[in-house]
Parts: sequence; structure tokens; C-alpha cells
Amino acid sequence: MTAATLDAYNVDPLSTTLIGDLPSFYKELRELHPVYYYEDYDTFFFSRFEDVWELLRIGENTFSAVETNLPTPDYLRSHRNTGNPPPYASHDPMAAMPALASPWYEEMRNAHIGPLKPKAVAKLADLIRDATHARLDTLLPRGKFDMVTEFAGFVAGNSICQLFGLPPERAATLFDDVNAATQPAADGTVDFSRFFLKVKEYITPSILARREAGADGSNGLIDGLINYRLEDGRALSDNEIGDQLVCAMVGGLESASKVTGGGIMELWRHPDQLEAVRADLETNVPIAVNEMVRHCAPAQYTFRTAHKDVTVAGTPIRAGQRVCAMIYSAAHDEREFDDPEEFVWNRPAPRVISFGLGQHHCIGKHLALLEVRIMVQEFLARVPDFDFVMAEARRNPSYFQHGWTSLPVVVRP
Repeated sequence: MTAATLDAYNVDPLSTTLIGDLPSFYKELRELHPVYYYEDYDTFFFSRFEDVWELLRIGENTFSAVETNLPTPDYLRSHRNTGNPPPYASHDPMAAMPALASPWYEEMRNAHIGPLKPKAVAKLADLIRDATHARLDTLLPRGKFDMVTEFAGFVAGNSICQLFGLPPERAATLFDDVNAATQPAADGTVDFSRFFLKVKEYITPSILARREAGADGSNGLIDGLINYRLEDGRALSDNEIGDQLVCAMVGGLESASKVTGGGIMELWRHPDQLEAVRADLETNVPIAVNEMVRHCAPAQYTFRTAHKDVTVAGTPIRAGQRVCAMIYSAAHDEREFDDPEEFVWNRPAPRVISFGLGQHHCIGKHLALLEVRIMVQEFLARVPDFDFVMAEARRNPSYFQHGWTSLPVVVRP
């Protein structure tokens, strides 16, 4: 498989004009231009499942997100690498975790991953279930509410408050506040420098509180980073620690809420599938969650920069050039999934790519899966009759997200 050679094809893959019909655009790429080189960005866009799978599994620091994993179109046009860029992001100050190469990436990840490991996450099940029921107790009497922001976003926010040591009452506004920081400009781009600063406004007080408490390890998410030392003995500053935690906070709020909202909406759109899942919620919801993740996970892609000459999917890539793993497109590839744009609750899907793969796979994957499973199961158990108001539903207009930001639902006794 080689890069597209049709000179007549020249489409900006990040154009906001494509947002209205992304499935058609991605299908066109997969069929005709599976490894599409867009010269303005000096970037290869990989859209097929097998190619994205191959790309993300390449190790040895061949690719890194030293230029960020979500660059804006303006950055891509204005920063063209004539050769191999510096292979490592800054270590003094320590760059944000997604930009780091091995071994620094693994060191930052391991310093705060403890509460997000499977056994630790399993201990949060009762907390998540209690928050789900408490929220439903508040929302159901209203008869109408937003599935993403008012229900799933609240429950996910409650988990984040627990992990970050924030007051539980912050859960009611945390999802909306953090999402406000990601609102795109008119061209669909997000100012990520401002975004990091805004999100860290919610994280820094927790870091200060843990320092004051002695960082004894009782908050594994933060204490490990406070106690981490570089080879020369230097400790991380509050700002550096905040940079490492932004992904955990944002990912923890985004993934579970949008997959839950979109997944329940898809079951509603397919009454026969909803009935099948309801027949045995305990057994069937975990199966359905796999399809919800495949079909509804909002992240569209992640970027990397090549640090050595390499060949991917038969395409030679020079050091300094960029690659884009189009995760959303890969999850809807006809070569991996039959009729991929259709939601099929019990679809066989032995390989799931929506949480990423390889070194930079999602740090909060296990928490997100548990939250989605509990929220879906408890909602379906308590709400026998509901309808979504799709005329009022909204998607994120950003070029890097494709999830629902608002899904109003009407519930009946």
C-alpha cells in the first residue's frame, strides 16, 4: 500500500467544512487514499485500521508527540521540519506527558497511574454506582435532562473529584467548566496553551493541598508526582505536575460521558437491540459497552513526528515528517468491521483501537469502561421508557472531536 498519487485530490483533512459528514470523508480516504500525504502539513494521514494498528505499535522512539499530539492547522503549516527535530521534549522544565519519549514518558506515567490500574479502579465501583443513582434521583423527576452534561458528565466529574481530592460538590460544574476551556475558535481550532492553563486552575489547588498534607501516598494520582525525582535529584514544580495531570482530568471527563450518552442513544435508535440488552443487563451491558466504545468514542486522531527514517504500511517516511493516526476512521473501517457505521450491540470486535495502542494508550481506559458500564446498566434498569430529542442535540464543532456534547432525553414513569 502506498501514498495516494492522484494529483487532483487535495483535501485538507482538518478542514471544518468536513465536520458535517465525516463518515463519508473517512470512507473516501480509506477506499482511495489510505495513506494520504497532505503537503501543506508535511503529514501522512493513515485511515485504515490495520495501518493505524501498525503505526501505533512502532516503538524505540521512532515516533513521538514532541510537537504535541493535537497540533493546530496553523502550527502544521508554519512549522515544517527540514530534518530530524530535537528527539526529546524538554525535561527542565518537564514537558507534558504526551510529548515525552521513553523513558521519561513511562516514568511520568508510572508515577501517577496507581489509582487508574484495574484493581484500584474496581474499588471505585460502589462510588460510581452511588453517584449514578443519586444523580438519577435528582434528574428523573424533572422528566427531561441532558444525558451527556447533566447525567454522564456529572458522574464522571464525581470520579475525578475523588481522584484529585476535590470537593464532591465540584462535580456539578467540573464537566462544563473543563469543556468550556476546550471550546474551539471560529476555524474549529483550540488554543492548547490557554487550554492547559485553564485546566490547571482546577488541578493546582489539589497539588498544593497534597504538599501541605505531606504527600504520604494516600492520593496516588498526585503524591507520586510530588515525590518523583529526576536523576539529578530535582523535584517537579507544581506547574510541571499539573501538566502531567491534564490528560487524566480531561480524558476522565470526556471519554466516559460521551460514550455513555452516545451509546444509550444508539440503543434507543435500535429498539430491537435495546430490548435484547434489557433481557439480561448484567450479562449484556458489558458486551454492548465494547460496541459503544468502538462506535461512539469521540477522539478522531493523534499526531506523531518521525525521528528516524521509517516505512509504515509500505510508505517511506523521512525523519522530521509527521504522521496522523486517524483512530476514529480506523474504528469504522470496513476491512475490520462489517457495516461499520451501524451500531450492533453484540458485534464481535477482538481488536479495539478507540483508546489508542502502544506506548501512549489511554491511561484512564479501565476507569472509563467501568463508568460507562455502570451508568448504562443503572440507567436502563431504572428508566423503562425514554426518548432523545435529536432536534436539540449538538456535536462538538471542533476538528479533533466527533462526540455528542449535548443529548437531551425525555424520560417517562
